[in-house]
Amino acid sequence: MGTMTVERPRTRGAVGAASVVAYAGAAALAMAAGWYALAVKGVTVATSPRFPATLPLQQKLALFFNWVVTTLPQERLYTSIAIGGMTCLMAVSLFARDMLGRERPVVRIAAAAVGIGVLLWIAGNVLQLGAHKEVGGMVTSHGVPIEIVSPIFFTADSIDDAFEVAAFAFIAIGMFAFALHAIGNGSRAWGRYTPLLGVVLLVPVGSYITNSGDLTDLLLLVGGVVLLPVWLVWTGQTIGREPAA
Repeated sequence: MGTMTVERPRTRGAVGAASVVAYAGAAALAMAAGWYALAVKGVTVATSPRFPATLPLQQKLALFFNWVVTTLPQERLYTSIAIGGMTCLMAVSLFARDMLGRERPVVRIAAAAVGIGVLLWIAGNVLQLGAHKEVGGMVTSHGVPIEIVSPIFFTADSIDDAFEVAAFAFIAIGMFAFALHAIGNGSRAWGRYTPLLGVVLLVPVGSYITNSGDLTDLLLLVGGVVLLPVWLVWTGQTIGREPAA
């Protein structure tokens, strides 16, 4: 009886914490993805400049980077919010691991894959933020030639894309592993939604590789505003109904 008295409050507390983190993560991801989409479409920042075909490349780059500088303050804000949301995603996956049974290999694999994916995503975006900050300083304060600024900017973006490809692949693997456990243990609706999310997360991997920018932006919007927030909230509720390990 003594063990039960201690164990039940601990389980209820863990379930409550998982729900709070899940809701916070869902709100953060939806806000960040929506804000990012508005910025890309030129709603919250100026639209990207259009260049006459006859304009020399040097002038095109100068106009482009002067525009980039105006977008950086908002980029830092919505990326920081997204980092918070992704951190919540990793935390919820760990809560799910503990509630579903950390001794089960498939559950451990699921949580580890999501965690690795989140850390890769954060690493890539932090690197990109740092590079963009330096580029902004070079353009506005240090008078660095554009032919030096340009390779730094585009290299940082390419590295971030590589990190995000790996990140989404790992998170998708985690979703498939969670679904494998869920379907085998009676959580059929959540178990069907989770691999669907995994499939959707794999599509940006292909769009990054094929450089399909518009498709990537659409998938990031749908995934960030709808699919991942729904999974977070649903998971926060579902694990509370599962027997504690």
